[in-house]
Amino acid sequence: MPDRTLIRRLRLASLLEGFSLLLLVFVAVPAKHLFGHPMAVRIIGSVHGLFFLFFVWSLVAAVSAGGWSRAEVLRVFVGAFIPFGVFLNTSLLKQKEMVASLSERGEGSS
Repeated sequence: MPDRTLIRRLRLASLLEGFSLLLLVFVAVPAKHLFGHPMAVRIIGSVHGLFFLFFVWSLVAAVSAGGWSRAEVLRVFVGAFIPFGVFLNTSLLKQKEMVASLSERGEGSS
């Protein structure tokens, strides 16, 4: 049974990871190569790495709670490697959170 808190944490981790990837690809890398600022990649790359680890940890925790197909897990994981991929998974994660919320309400009323 999916846990709403775990899915909410995964949504946050996904957004942080996705936006940090965009910053890395579209701000830090051009700053390094066009303007000679390699520190931008070092700083934003490190932050992105931490957010990616948080994302993977959150994904493993959410999937371990159950209610995920292999295709959904693969979709969310692969989306983390694609710039703007975070936006492809937003609707899926919102839907998963809504289903988890409804199932928690259903269990509480029994």
